[in-house]
This record gives sequence, C-alpha cells and structure tokens, in this order.
Amino acid sequence: MRRRAGPRPPLCNDEHFPLSYRDDAGKPAGLYPEILREAARRSGVQLDIRVAPWTRALRALETGEAALGGAFSTTRARGQWRVSLPLHLERIVAVLPVESAFQASRVADLKQHRTCIVEGWNYGPPLDGALADGAWNLDPAPSEALCLRKLEAGRVQVALVGEAGALRLLNPAAPSRMRTAPVGLELPVHVFWPLTVPDETVRRMDVALRHMDEDGTQRRIVRRHVEP
Repeated sequence: MRRRAGPRPPLCNDEHFPLSYRDDAGKPAGLYPEILREAARRSGVQLDIRVAPWTRALRALETGEAALGGAFSTTRARGQWRVSLPLHLERIVAVLPVESAFQASRVADLKQHRTCIVEGWNYGPPLDGALADGAWNLDPAPSEALCLRKLEAGRVQVALVGEAGALRLLNPAAPSRMRTAPVGLELPVHVFWPLTVPDETVRRMDVALRHMDEDGTQRRIVRRHVEP
C-alpha cells in the first residue's frame, strides 16, 4: 500500500525538561512544543504534536511514521530528512562532581574520562570524531536524566548534556555535589521531517519560524521556559 503523504505528528522527547516533556495531564509541554504550536498556528499547518521516549521518537522518524522535534542537525541528517529552520540554540555542558580536579573547556578535554552521552543525540563534529576514535570512553544513556543518574551513582566521571536540563535534573537534595563546565558547544535544534512530507508543509512551517525569530516571538518563548 502506498504511504499517504502529508504532515507527520512531530514527536518531542518526553523527559527533556524544560525543553520538551509530558506535563501532569499527560500533554506535550515545554519550549519545543510551544514553538511548534505557534508555528503551526501561523502557517495553518495541522499538526498533532506529541511527546515520546527519545529512542522511540528516533525509530518513528526512521520508519517515516513521525517527524522529530528538537534534534541537533548533522550533514548525514540533512541527506536523510528535511531539516527545519532552527527552533532554539542549545548549550551543551559537562557535568562533573565538584571535588573533581578536572577542568573542561572543550570537548577534547573529556577524552581520558568515562563520559556519558545521550543516545541518538548528534553533538556535532567534535563528538562525531570522538565516536570514531576508539581511545574515547563513551557510555551512552537513553536520556539526560539517566545520564545524570549514572554520574550521581559514580558509574561515569562526566555527563555531557544540555545546560537547561542539567540545571533542573540534578538531584535537588544534593545540589552542591555536581558542577557544570562549558565545553564550547552551542548547537541549533531543528525539526526533522520525513521525506514523504510535502515541500509546501516544510516551507510554510519555515516561513512561520523565520517570522517568529524576526518579531521576537521565539525569544519571548525561550525566556518563559529556560531563563529564570
């Protein structure tokens, strides 16, 4: 049977608070769902925005069942899917115990340390190189939350996660046990659309995103969700 072309429901990570998550009512919430809802309203594109576990969302994208909302772009991604204009610029940080003498200022500084990364995240060229280098000691986890739990349990030495997630997911009962360090990574976040989605749908959403950037709407939404 031929697959019907049309908008696919964008799936966002269900535990990437405050950027995307499932609220107490079970509905999509956070920065990315709000930006997508506003872009859909402006463009007139009918979208059923949902949240799901990150690994399930990745599988749905690969099978063409859904778009993926809130993903870092790579050259490979641009060859496989249609990539939207940016939704947000996300800063990636290293999280490590406060007593650690290790000083990180760039991704290469992590090489000698057991580092947790989020499975399926594309961290850009620095980590792409690391994945191809057998000397790195990388330990993936399915989510930021699980990455940080590994760190708190002492199973890894460093967790490489988004700054917003790090500030909110670390154990509030022991806030002084961990610290964050910038590693020079700020990555644009996009929607990945399956190739079966019509060009006109992607174009209309991109026009709305561009206008939201120009009139300050995206910045106002970011302040509501991310900035204290």
